[in-house]
Amino acid sequence: MMSQPLRPGQPNSPPERAGTLIEPGVNPHLPQPVGQPAQPVERSGTLIETEEDVRQALLSGVKGRPPIPTGLPGAAPPVPLAAAPAPPPVSGRLATPFRPTARPPIALLTVFDDGRTDGEVIRLREGRFLIGRTEGELRIPLDSHISARHVEITYQNVGGLHRWVVTDLQSTHGMFVRDSRTVLADKAEFLVGNGRYRFDEPQADPGATTEYNADPSQRGNTHGWDEGTSPFRPPALTELLGREIGNRILLVKAEYWIGSDPSCAICRPDDPFCEPRHVRLYRKPKGAWHAEHNKTPNGLWLRMAQITVEATVQFQIGEQRFQLKVP
Repeated sequence: MMSQPLRPGQPNSPPERAGTLIEPGVNPHLPQPVGQPAQPVERSGTLIETEEDVRQALLSGVKGRPPIPTGLPGAAPPVPLAAAPAPPPVSGRLATPFRPTARPPIALLTVFDDGRTDGEVIRLREGRFLIGRTEGELRIPLDSHISARHVEITYQNVGGLHRWVVTDLQSTHGMFVRDSRTVLADKAEFLVGNGRYRFDEPQADPGATTEYNADPSQRGNTHGWDEGTSPFRPPALTELLGREIGNRILLVKAEYWIGSDPSCAICRPDDPFCEPRHVRLYRKPKGAWHAEHNKTPNGLWLRMAQITVEATVQFQIGEQRFQLKVP
């Protein structure tokens, strides 16, 4: 005979609750906890730290500081505990956030968006990163002033010290690094706004002192720079226009300004990227010439063959600007 199904109220019948399923292994006759959070997972004697534990540790900042209470909806208020004795004062510095000590830091390369100071961030996880027009890990094919292989960023370990180096691969148009102030060496090139300049050191004619004999009748008169042989040629600043040579200014005073203001000796009135007073050229008492920008947004960019990055450096190739940051 087939067994008849048990009806409610009969012995050994399961309790009937509208719309409620009884989970296996759960005693329905015992009150169940309501609104309690899941317990932290413990495996092989290791207590896994929960996300809330990590958050509390970051907020506390100092080891031993009591966690910030986070009440749960419906939970009973915490029972106040007896005041604990104040811990003894501690000495020593606080811990800093963790960072690797055995491997090199991961450098951050930012490819600036046009007209902005932020953009795409690339994390350099390998020891070599090439930028070029047609070759490399980063290619910029639409910029004709970028060479096929233009610059390379490499990691170096020198005497146990980690460092990142940006090297110009003998490109046609060079690499320019943003500087606040620089000493101008002979043939130094730099960018101001949309202009490019070259500095030429003063030079002396080695045979002029013995071969030059001025006409006694012309003594006391003013002579042009190209008239006859001069024993000394002053420093000069030459504007470079692609492959052509632009204006050349002889630096015979102690100070010059490059800017869009008409009062500047080296004036760029139609340059939208040049400030009224953008870069100051001046000669130190010992004779060395310096260039310094006037805290301008577009800055002063000096052509360099290589730069070692200790913290943060901005550089430009073609018309693309970058920032390399070593945390």
